[in-house]
Amino acid sequence: MKRILIQGAIESEVSYYLEQPCFRDVVPAEKNGFLCYEARTDGVELIVQLTKMGMVHAAMATMTAIYEFRPDIIVNQGTAGAQVETLTSGDLVIGQRAVNVHSIEMPKRGYGEGIAPIDWRGMATEYIEADKGLVRLFKEGIGARTRTGTVITGTLGSGDLFSKEKDRIKWLHEVFGNVSEDMESFAVYAACRECRIPCVSIRVISNNELLDEDYDKDTALELQRVIWETLMAAAGSEW
Repeated sequence: MKRILIQGAIESEVSYYLEQPCFRDVVPAEKNGFLCYEARTDGVELIVQLTKMGMVHAAMATMTAIYEFRPDIIVNQGTAGAQVETLTSGDLVIGQRAVNVHSIEMPKRGYGEGIAPIDWRGMATEYIEADKGLVRLFKEGIGARTRTGTVITGTLGSGDLFSKEKDRIKWLHEVFGNVSEDMESFAVYAACRECRIPCVSIRVISNNELLDEDYDKDTALELQRVIWETLMAAAGSEW
């Protein structure tokens, strides 16, 4: 029986899964401070984990889940802010790779010379690839469009930040090539690489600061729906 771990940082990013019949009567277990829900359906064992927000929490939660549950695959998912003008609220990004956007080096400046974040540059920038089979599974399973927007593959940028400065957002994209910004994907990719667990992160755009869009937490529901349907359709197959 294949064991699948699905992660979300906050309750709105896992609520759809927990409303499915197999989860309705499940009492969560707390593992190292992270809530985990276990269920079985259609020949697969499922674990839904609340990782909490941020890179440190995501790394801790992922390592906890790997050692507690020994998942065959990990699907990290949730909302993200767009960092290119071509993505709008409701669009989906399948993370072909992830990068830590806090991996930066600053030019030397003395007292009184100020701070110039726009002059910072990427420092030994590392990109971690998602599992190619999982990327292909979700590209084919979800298709090119959902009820809320288009679906693309791209680079996910992760860091403990909420970017709201337009020049800074464009700078991050130019330096790292990421199309969206979240707080967990890179940490999950790093943990999975070290433990040799196939993983992929999928993000729905909750807003685009470049287009002055307001944050919409409900975008997470459509993402969860298409992930759930893709996983259930693939249950029992070789991934």
